[in-house]
Amino acid sequence: MELVLEQSKSKSGKHAVRSLLFKWDNEPKQVNPKGTKISPLYRDGEAVLVNLKEKGIFIYARFVRNLRGRVKGKLVVIKDGAVSLEMNYRKLKLKRVSGDANLYPYVKAVMDSLKIPIKRSNLK
Repeated sequence: MELVLEQSKSKSGKHAVRSLLFKWDNEPKQVNPKGTKISPLYRDGEAVLVNLKEKGIFIYARFVRNLRGRVKGKLVVIKDGAVSLEMNYRKLKLKRVSGDANLYPYVKAVMDSLKIPIKRSNLK
């Protein structure tokens, strides 16, 4: 599975994107695997294309901040190389898009470690 790990912002600094990868070892630990450099979404920053081949539970988080400072995001739980849970983050709420809702505690732990507020979660 190929993932883009990126941290970039626009020239004016009004838009930004950040994507992170966490490995689950009784708690989320951020990993920075080696990969090939690619061009980032915005001008200032860097991006790396990573091929994820390891077994285990990984949480991929991608957040975009817009002109008004609002943050939207996508969180994906990858279990043994397959996407097991996909969630969207918008307006301080997490919403399940697809996958197994029983994997939600992994997402919650990542959001807590990043200190990103969650007002409500929709796991239906």
